[in-house]
Amino acid sequence: MVRHFLSPVVTKAVAGFVVGCALVLPARAQAQTQAPPPAAASGGGALGQGFGEAGQIVISGDPGALSASFVKVNHGGWTAAVTPAADYFVVPSISVGVNATFLIGADSRKGFAVGARGGYNLNVTENLGAWPVLGISYLHESGPFAGSATRGQVYLPILYHFAPRVFAGIGPFYDVKLAGDGDNSYGVKSTVGGWF
Repeated sequence: MVRHFLSPVVTKAVAGFVVGCALVLPARAQAQTQAPPPAAASGGGALGQGFGEAGQIVISGDPGALSASFVKVNHGGWTAAVTPAADYFVVPSISVGVNATFLIGADSRKGFAVGARGGYNLNVTENLGAWPVLGISYLHESGPFAGSATRGQVYLPILYHFAPRVFAGIGPFYDVKLAGDGDNSYGVKSTVGGWF
């Protein structure tokens, strides 16, 4: 068997070609890696993720207002009320909505309120978020607490999305009398709702 020796120039050229290929091929293979998975479809996030996207409708209510209560202060009677609300996200995180209250009570107490509101949603984690709401409403009542009032409201609920498209929240509120009867009020209230 006869051995053929390559000249030093050819040996260096072959070695340079092999090293060059070794440097280029991993970079080329890296550029051809699999593309990242596509982003989740609109509103398809887990639990609260996706809440607040443009075009969503939110139906909610105050569970405290949905229950009957019996008051014995100054010979007062009972009052039952329901307070539904509907909101629509016009652009991501910005909502506009309406709410209404219907109440009945002892001593022929009857009343209603209608209002408009705007809110801003902030998703903090998959389950947790905040949805501050500013609103204005008109209230009219007959019976022992007869009168009318226009009120401004600020409500800052912290929402917990405990199931897909369903949430519960609690937070402070402040109602200020703008005109008519009554006083300012503040406290803490809760809300429950769903979105689609």
